[in-house]
Amino acid sequence: MNEVVSIAAPVFFIIALGYACAKRRVLGTEVQKSFSLYVFYFSMPCYLFLNMARSQKTEMMPFSYIAAFALAMVVTAAVAGLCMQKFARRDFASTVLGMMSASYTNSVFIGVPIIVMAYGSIAPVVVVTLFQIIIATTAILASIEIVRQKRCMSWRQLGEIPKVVLLNPIIGGSLLGIVFSINEWPVPLPIERICQLLGSAGVPTALFALGLSLGGEQLPATPSSRRLICVLVGLKIFLHPALAWLLGRYIFDLAGPSLGALTIIAGMPTAMNNFTFAQRYGVFVQESGRVVFLSTVLWLLTLPVLLLMFKIGA
Repeated sequence: MNEVVSIAAPVFFIIALGYACAKRRVLGTEVQKSFSLYVFYFSMPCYLFLNMARSQKTEMMPFSYIAAFALAMVVTAAVAGLCMQKFARRDFASTVLGMMSASYTNSVFIGVPIIVMAYGSIAPVVVVTLFQIIIATTAILASIEIVRQKRCMSWRQLGEIPKVVLLNPIIGGSLLGIVFSINEWPVPLPIERICQLLGSAGVPTALFALGLSLGGEQLPATPSSRRLICVLVGLKIFLHPALAWLLGRYIFDLAGPSLGALTIIAGMPTAMNNFTFAQRYGVFVQESGRVVFLSTVLWLLTLPVLLLMFKIGA
């Protein structure tokens, strides 16, 4: 478990540092939003582009593996959406981000090191990352953009979705990196160094911005908001991996390392992208920040259980 602690400790330290800066008023009140916008438009696209472009061709996971993850993600998101609409009565953008909070796994910043440590292969987490970036992120951002622009989902308007998607810097950077990887194109050295400089700041800046959000002046959470946060965290940490395990074992006939990796990845905390997107659109910000933080805290307790279940590190 020393490896898990070595991964988690820096994450919590940077969040705590941002929290302390907000409480001590070291930085201005607008800096949190500026940091998040920097991550969204510059740092994270460079990070994703460079990592995708550098990725090597590796063994493919079976289609049943990604199908089980995708179905578990969709069902978990649907349950979260029902809770958002039926009980919390949130607007569309908040509902979409709430569904993301309950089902979008932190596959890059936490998933990669944990899966490599546990299984010695990056393949199980790469396919999940690609699915979340290409399919899930596209659906999330496109739906929010279309509704915010007050457009109807007519056949004519559906043709504008590729434009909305490709103009999003996170999706654009990821897809460009995938193109480089598939064609085995080398990244020109000047571009590689620029992306390294900008991208290396992505993770710590996002974590620091989350700490600023948690430590900043906030309206007290209403009882319904607190209940909603607890429900979303519970769905992410407990329902998502449980569904992934059940679907993987009994519907898609997965076993061994494939089933273990599937369950562990599904049980990881909510991705930082959820907080970044909430900042970008100015909705569901407090709730998403708390879900990311609390799901990460709870994940530290559930991860050893999952590792023990699948006889990893025993």
